[in-house]
Amino acid sequence: MSNREVASLACKVLGIYIIILGINALFSVLTVSFGIPNHVANESFINIIFSLVYILFGVLLWILSDKLSAIMVARGKHTYEVSGITASDIQRISFSVLGLFFLGNSLPKLVSTLININSMSGLPNSTRLRLLVSGGLITEFLVGLGIFLGSQGLVNFLKKMRTAGLKRDNNS
Repeated sequence: MSNREVASLACKVLGIYIIILGINALFSVLTVSFGIPNHVANESFINIIFSLVYILFGVLLWILSDKLSAIMVARGKHTYEVSGITASDIQRISFSVLGLFFLGNSLPKLVSTLININSMSGLPNSTRLRLLVSGGLITEFLVGLGIFLGSQGLVNFLKKMRTAGLKRDNNS
């Protein structure tokens, strides 16, 4: 199995996980929508869109897993043997998948928050309150993007931290 195949498989597993999260959220929204007789239809629609964005992102992650794995694994590092995969390769792929997880977890919530900000624009201080509440989501999105795009730098940083303060033998 090559590095890209491992990365593609990890993206597909993450896609399945996000699809399952979306399905769970969709059924929770439908339960509340049908359980409360006078529930506002607009709120239900917004929450259903939130769940569908989860499912859509999971499907896109599955479909685009090969392209994402090409981004995660450099072209020169494409090996076909299991023994050819080093710890640095696995760490880089793991960081990339973790970044995609944070992106996939925060993106639907950010879309929902933006829709809520738009629909509540007439209320006083509603935008400021929503922006304060979505601060964690924005942070999660930015951290996910940073981890995904900077996975090689994180691996190099971990390697430096492991060897920091250790005496090196000049003989080897």
